[in-house]
Amino acid sequence: MQVYPPPFANLTDLDEDGMMVLSPGARLSTVYRRLKIPLVLQPLLICHVNYQRVKLSTQLKDGDVISFMLPLAGG
Repeated sequence: MQVYPPPFANLTDLDEDGMMVLSPGARLSTVYRRLKIPLVLQPLLICHVNYQRVKLSTQLKDGDVISFMLPLAGG
């Protein structure tokens, strides 16, 4: 699956094209773990699978696109 990680993620499980190989039946929480996203920062992230917000328990399938965004504050 294609992953667009947040800036502070550990990228060792991504190949040079941003692809991550997961076992069948893997959940979004697996991606969080493999990217080593700290628990304290998880509530600050907006995560989409195929451009829709989903829960950490969402089961992923081959070809999914996972993207992370940080909300921006302006003033």
